[in-house]
Amino acid sequence: MPKYKDMTYTIRKDGRLMKKISIDGKVKYLYSNTPQKLREQYIEIKYKQTKGIVIANTELNLKQWSHEWLKLYKSDKEEATIKMYEQIINIYIIPKLGFIKLKNLKQKDIISLLNDMDNKGITRRKDIVLLTLNQILNKAIENDYIYKNVCKGIKIKKYKSPEKHPLPSNLIKDIQKLSENDFRAFMILFMIYTGLRKEEIVPLQYKDLDLESRYVVVNKAVTFAHNTPKIKSTKNGTSRKVPILNILYDKLYKLKCEHTDNDYIFPNTLNKMMSDTTMKRQITYVINTLNKNKPENEQVYFTYHQLRHTYVCILHKAGVDLKEAQSFTGHKTLQVLLDVYTHLDEEDKTKAINKLNNFIN
Repeated sequence: MPKYKDMTYTIRKDGRLMKKISIDGKVKYLYSNTPQKLREQYIEIKYKQTKGIVIANTELNLKQWSHEWLKLYKSDKEEATIKMYEQIINIYIIPKLGFIKLKNLKQKDIISLLNDMDNKGITRRKDIVLLTLNQILNKAIENDYIYKNVCKGIKIKKYKSPEKHPLPSNLIKDIQKLSENDFRAFMILFMIYTGLRKEEIVPLQYKDLDLESRYVVVNKAVTFAHNTPKIKSTKNGTSRKVPILNILYDKLYKLKCEHTDNDYIFPNTLNKMMSDTTMKRQITYVINTLNKNKPENEQVYFTYHQLRHTYVCILHKAGVDLKEAQSFTGHKTLQVLLDVYTHLDEEDKTKAINKLNNFIN
């Protein structure tokens, strides 16, 4: 049996060098191509053993552990969150890294995955992929499958979301006009002037309208499990009151007089809560109707989240302070609103300077 310094080893038929060691009564094999590297592995694992850092003797790969991690540590999360993790694991992590053994996973493998995403133009999900891998590998350490997280030290350039734009006033007027005889357009108008999230609109009932005080009480939301709405608490777990503006009041008053308290304000054709697909159809219908007689260069498009952003911009233009705006929108922190308010202030300054320059010129 060959010997290197104070270590003996075996030469395998394939030419690799092998060192057999025992850790807590369990046999483990180390492999390398040179005696020096084999000895370095041996010293490292003996050091970890004395420090109480012992690697489990396992052939577990990243795919197997990712699914087990999701089942063990994320099963109590909301369905939308679980679905997000499933997509990240199945679409991005497993195809590239899934069959690499946990103990063989290197930092370069993670970087290669992130670079591949970059090359495919997938930038918004990179930070979520890295965050998920970090969680998966940290739990692998806690379970003694590995002794270090190879994601540590990897930094990616933070993705900057495209700038959100509020709906222009002329488009809001078109929606308002359409809403006079179209209930789907009225739902869009309602969202513009209340800032409610899509998930908060679906379960809204007439009993949530306090017409005497002119408030909408937002105390529940939905998550879409396989397209089907399921009641949950609001995003930050608290209820809030959103003012019913004059532009909505008369229509809501008339509607409430025609319905029972438990009826949904914006139901599907069966008077039940709308599914995710139905919600998508509602906004698509309104957009298509608005574009029906418009030339191609004047076609409009907007999203549900853009309606909420429009409401925040309306609050700012109306002079509503940040704390009041937060109570109306239900944002957990002021930072999102502060960013919008600051951006709008900068836009106003730029417009003022341009007007001044145009006047002088």
